[in-house]
Amino acid sequence: MDKKRDNGSPQTANGSSSVCLHGEDCYRQNPKHFEEYSHPHLEDLISKMSEDEIKYPPGYKQKISKRILDLQIGFQRNIKKYGVAVKNDNLPSNENRSTKTNKSNHSNSSVSSSLASVATVSHSRGESSSKNNTQAQNYRCVVMDRVKNNIDGKWNDAAPYYFFLSAISDSKETHTERLTVHFPELLDPKLGDLKASLQFTFMVEIGWLLAQYHIMGHKGKPMTLVYGEGDDDMARCPPHVTPLLIKCPSPFGTHHTKMSIMLYTDNSLRVIVCTGNLVESDWDNRTQGVWISPRCPPLKEGVDTGSGDSLTHFKKDLLQYISSYKQPGLQEWVGHIRRTDFSEIRVFFVASIPGTYKELENDYWSQGKIMYILKRHATIKPSSAARDWQIITQCSSIGSLGPQPNSWLTGQIMTTFSAGQGLNFPSTSINVIYPSFEDVAASHDGLLGGACLPYSRKTHQKQLWLHNYLNEWKSDKRYRTKAMPHIKTYCRVSPDYKNLSWFLLTSANLSKAAWGNSKTPGKNYVMSYEAGVLFLPKFLVNKDTLPIHNDTAEGVPVFPMPYDLPLTPYKKSDIPWFFENFC
Repeated sequence: MDKKRDNGSPQTANGSSSVCLHGEDCYRQNPKHFEEYSHPHLEDLISKMSEDEIKYPPGYKQKISKRILDLQIGFQRNIKKYGVAVKNDNLPSNENRSTKTNKSNHSNSSVSSSLASVATVSHSRGESSSKNNTQAQNYRCVVMDRVKNNIDGKWNDAAPYYFFLSAISDSKETHTERLTVHFPELLDPKLGDLKASLQFTFMVEIGWLLAQYHIMGHKGKPMTLVYGEGDDDMARCPPHVTPLLIKCPSPFGTHHTKMSIMLYTDNSLRVIVCTGNLVESDWDNRTQGVWISPRCPPLKEGVDTGSGDSLTHFKKDLLQYISSYKQPGLQEWVGHIRRTDFSEIRVFFVASIPGTYKELENDYWSQGKIMYILKRHATIKPSSAARDWQIITQCSSIGSLGPQPNSWLTGQIMTTFSAGQGLNFPSTSINVIYPSFEDVAASHDGLLGGACLPYSRKTHQKQLWLHNYLNEWKSDKRYRTKAMPHIKTYCRVSPDYKNLSWFLLTSANLSKAAWGNSKTPGKNYVMSYEAGVLFLPKFLVNKDTLPIHNDTAEGVPVFPMPYDLPLTPYKKSDIPWFFENFC
């Protein structure tokens, strides 16, 4: 599950700003933070620079990414000059000098954090001016300067998988990679003329989110926001945003789904399933997975709304998931989905909702759904070699798995993922990819890169056996080894690491809250909302396996793995990253 970070020290009683407790480790990108808390190290740096440039002293070693530090210095200079971190009538000074620095170092989140304060204030006061519109357009130019390939072209090239990874601010190679997307691109008019949208997330920073819409020309368009946790600005949502706060029955459960449904002016729909929250930091230096569906047209007049499903029953399963919320605010979207033709979609929608499921209901959700699909459609030939096809789980957090491996990991969860057509759950191996302390320390953001990895030391002490299953995060081929993974994936790979039996992109971490706990056969207790898409070769390339190496492609596009194979097992001296490292 994701976890919030604190904002620094509280304000003093007389209202003057106190010193941010994080010091040089402060990673904040919200202008308001710099108005409320002082940062002596930034003031010292600025005193050593000329007024119109950023040039660090010889030998200076920053503790956060240079891009974030540049942004913070811009805020600090504005405060000194104007008393506010961001001027409402002009571009902030750190953006004015973007022509003197390398524009590619400015991420979509960098500029949008500045615009976020403008957007939030503008909405709360009901202000609208040509100056604001001009400013938004200028910001858009800065944001899209990094996007070297049109999103519609990239999407077409990504067939038949349409699976992308998020851009990494401090990894320039990702900025031109064809299978990389920046968050604003998901709102690009090239994908469709947006009419309204439905957003599902765990955490949301509403000012940042509104800024993304503003940047891409969608200010004021209706949005329904289904979320688990919001920032203080949620109380100031503008009228065109319908917020739906979801609370789970169990205190250990979360509304963890990350999904967007875009409605375009021609009444077509597009579904996006991803792993990133609607917060600025998740789209900066963290690796996220993104699946973008085809643009699904409306059904023709007079056609029964029960038609228009895909071979994978994507429409039926999506409808069942959204209807499970029992929220009146979602009924309009249920109607939109019913009136849409999803027949071009070739992946399965796999979701979890809180509850206890048994018998037929168990086939609809979570573990039960995965097993149901794999038993009917996953094929490994010859079946006698199935035990050699290992299962790989990759996550950003790990839950309490029990005192022994077979308590859950090599018991029910491995049984679930071992299912296949004609297979009787043969014994196999399972591996877990989760960053080590050294992985995080070497990341783009240093130890702050572990802010999205809330595995607890206390939990690990109860399951030390897990060390034997752990592998480091390595993604050299995709230029993301230093971008900590917030992505969550599961797959079954051949012994030679050249083929997949299946691949799953999901919001679900390796935990009982996400996947459920079947203490009784055929009965599963789930605590969280989750959503993902399952890729099966039979439906995508009409073969038994998906190639992940050119040697076995045979004219079929290679599936774009997010990490390197073979895996890199933990050394005896390695330890997992623990969230308590921040304490």
